[in-house]
Amino acid sequence: MLQNQTEKDSTITRVALYCRVSTTEQGLEGHSLEAQEAVMYKHCIERGYTVQEVYVDAGISGKEMTKRHALQRLLHDAEEQQFDLVLVWKISRMGRNLKDVLEIVERLGKQQIGFLSLSEQFDTSTPSGRFMFQQMASFNEYERNIIAENVKLTMTKLAQDGHWTGNQVLGYDNARSEDGKGTLTINEIEAAIIRLIFQQALEGKGYRSIANHMNQQGYRTKKGNTFSAVAIKDILRNPVYQGKIRYNRYENWANARRKGLSDEVFLVQGQHPAIISEADWKQVGTLLDLQSKQPTWHRQGSNVLTGLLRCPQCDAPMAASNVTNTLKDGTKKRIRYYACSQFRNKGASVCSANSIRADVAEKRVRERFAAYISQPRLLQQLSERLASQHSIYLENWQRQEEQLEAKQADLARQYEQITTILIETPELADDLSPRLRQIRQEQASLQAQRQQLDAKRKQHHTKPSLTCLEALFDLLHGVMKNQEKQALKAIYRLFIARIDWNKAENTLHVELNIDQATFQHLFVQEEEVRSIPERASSLRLVEKALPISVRI
Repeated sequence: MLQNQTEKDSTITRVALYCRVSTTEQGLEGHSLEAQEAVMYKHCIERGYTVQEVYVDAGISGKEMTKRHALQRLLHDAEEQQFDLVLVWKISRMGRNLKDVLEIVERLGKQQIGFLSLSEQFDTSTPSGRFMFQQMASFNEYERNIIAENVKLTMTKLAQDGHWTGNQVLGYDNARSEDGKGTLTINEIEAAIIRLIFQQALEGKGYRSIANHMNQQGYRTKKGNTFSAVAIKDILRNPVYQGKIRYNRYENWANARRKGLSDEVFLVQGQHPAIISEADWKQVGTLLDLQSKQPTWHRQGSNVLTGLLRCPQCDAPMAASNVTNTLKDGTKKRIRYYACSQFRNKGASVCSANSIRADVAEKRVRERFAAYISQPRLLQQLSERLASQHSIYLENWQRQEEQLEAKQADLARQYEQITTILIETPELADDLSPRLRQIRQEQASLQAQRQQLDAKRKQHHTKPSLTCLEALFDLLHGVMKNQEKQALKAIYRLFIARIDWNKAENTLHVELNIDQATFQHLFVQEEEVRSIPERASSLRLVEKALPISVRI
């Protein structure tokens, strides 16, 4: 549990200030960031504390810890022992979720860092103090839950009465009724697009076919994007176009997203006019239900070049598909092809198929990759090149670190000067507060850059050894001989950045990513793993650094 955080603790010298306001609280008196910071800063000066850092989450709800970047930075710095006490204006500033607040205080306590709220000064080193602290945090969570429940009930009641509570939708403009409640008015230009989409669906066209036609005619979505098969499906399945309101389709959207389907979804008659008649809506729904499954593509499965092979026309990833041809003797032959994913998803108006036989492409890539890793002097050349680049990057990182430190020191001096002026001359707050906010933003940016540099140093503190390279290439040769697709796919995704398909010249250009992290952390050492496919399946993709692009 925490050390004693009361004013009697003479061990406290370095203090971190944490300020937060939600969007709805920014205009309230006493809640502003400047007001919180000024009160806490004055408190520290009076007691001889040194303000080590000010962490600010502006316009962010206290509901979730992970979305508060300043709080996450504070917790990271706490682990680095950069301060002795965390000071807040109120407990509610730290969070409105009891579990989160207790977790934060517990994490600080493990680092022997105190926590103090100016408005509720509890000594959490005593049982009674901890009890009062938990009660106050619990009340803050209760207050947030009541607010959230009231908002949900209000929105549900509006939807049940047929009022629009959603975002913008193609075919309509958001508006207000005479009583000030949300509704929709028809945008005739966009409504024509909706009617055309439904008309094509009535003619039996599928999602991709409709998307292709719409893009070919130059139509665009509400946000100005080209139509995709998914966008067409969402339109054809949206009951808003028949004048209905569908609400509460999802629950816990912040965490579950589209997987959080609700059991309490309801459909009511809306206050807005319909664009599509009820008869046409029902007929389209029936046709869609009878259609076969829609074409999809993904990067899973055994097609080893999916996502790596790039379209020669639009540079989009190419995906595999099967085509069944009937031969002269009546037998059917199934052939795999790689084709442009943009063409498959959005149609010929966006791109062409640019197909290539899958067996041909996979054979060429395998042969070229095997030839590349079989070069006699490759190991020594790679070892020398990586060692040279390792030294250069370390020197660059050191220079960047020194520059960041100098900038941080200068900003800290400016911040201290301005806050001193504000304490002595509060009437200058309107003039100087914007500069304080700007300094805090610049400090946060510099801190993030330093953390990135530290992470790079930790990940690449040593250069790959020749022994590591030899072990790696033994594994690669085994995988190439075995030709097991899942193993090949793991190797390709680790080493190959992209494969360019030049249709005019009928050539493939393979671009490799060979970096220090690849050789240093390529596979997990497991004594039980014996076979080549099993070893390849233990490969883990790492963040690319020190990239070396090689054309083969």
